[in-house]
Amino acid sequence: MSVLDRYLAREILLPFAAGLVFLTQVLVATQLLGQGEVLLGSGVSGVDLAVVVAALVPHFLGYVLPVAYRLGGVRGVGRLTEDRELVALGAAGISPLRLVKVPLLLGLAVSAVALWLSLDVEPRGLKAARARIDQIVKKNVSSDVRSGVFYEDIPTLTLYAERARGGRWRHVLIADRSDPRAPVLALAQAGRLEPAGPGDAMRLVLEGGELHREERAGEYLAARFEGATVAVGLGSSLGEKNRLSASAFELTPGELAALAHGARSAEEGRRWRSFLFRRLAGPVGILAFALLCVPIAAARRGGRAFGYGATLLAVVAYYAVMRFGEGLSQRGTLPPWLGPNLANAACAAAGALALWAMHRRGPGAVR
Repeated sequence: MSVLDRYLAREILLPFAAGLVFLTQVLVATQLLGQGEVLLGSGVSGVDLAVVVAALVPHFLGYVLPVAYRLGGVRGVGRLTEDRELVALGAAGISPLRLVKVPLLLGLAVSAVALWLSLDVEPRGLKAARARIDQIVKKNVSSDVRSGVFYEDIPTLTLYAERARGGRWRHVLIADRSDPRAPVLALAQAGRLEPAGPGDAMRLVLEGGELHREERAGEYLAARFEGATVAVGLGSSLGEKNRLSASAFELTPGELAALAHGARSAEEGRRWRSFLFRRLAGPVGILAFALLCVPIAAARRGGRAFGYGATLLAVVAYYAVMRFGEGLSQRGTLPPWLGPNLANAACAAAGALALWAMHRRGPGAVR
């Protein structure tokens, strides 16, 4: 790699890294605030937050990597334009097309990383984050029962503890309304709630108490117990609190292909195939946009604002065309592989056309 290539690579990678960190932080902060009721609850530890953030980062990078690379590419080449270095290269007989190699090679590397994240790391991370947040919701439920306050966030159950501390209760009253025609009242000296594996199940553990139940026939039953364990479910409240409900991004390429193959209708099959190619199209778009870095930066006349504005416009147009093409594929108008890649084809064509125009103009293309 020549001195010019290393110099340009450094100019691109520095703003790319800065944009990557900044945009990822924004998305992480947005997610934490959106799930603040759960992630900042009484039962959450610093380890819980760290695990959730680490598991979500690969998903966020799927959105951040393309944008950050586009900003880094335009900013890096654009700095050479601002300092008139491209003019100096042209005066030395070096065409601006000479600079395309570095954005393409870097784009190829970033695209490969994005593909790996999208197809392998992201599905596992989302599943891990959702499972961890489920556990956090359960821990919050165990810790949210307050002394002398009726707790009714568990479907069909009302809990009351005279004293609650550290997730453990003393002098407990529990009303079970799962069968309205035969309600159950439990009184216990001590109790607590414990997570019970995946899903919405929890264990209600009671010690030293009485059970009262009015049967449907009008009979009244009472029994004493030394210890009791009851399985309870959080039901829809778990899904309402955990906004990371199961999504298609949790599926691996093999699982998406299997769903498409076993679809009950042609429309459903097209939808799964289109989504699979959309997962591939995003990372490939990084490479397609690398072709536009030099033309956008070389055409700058308004300083940094022009480069940032052109990049933002290109990003918005890119995702709009991608979603439009994906919709065409889902309706059967375009093949499943073409619709999601429509934006990539348009971006690559625009970049190739702009580079051809610069080639026609020769070394003096930048003034």
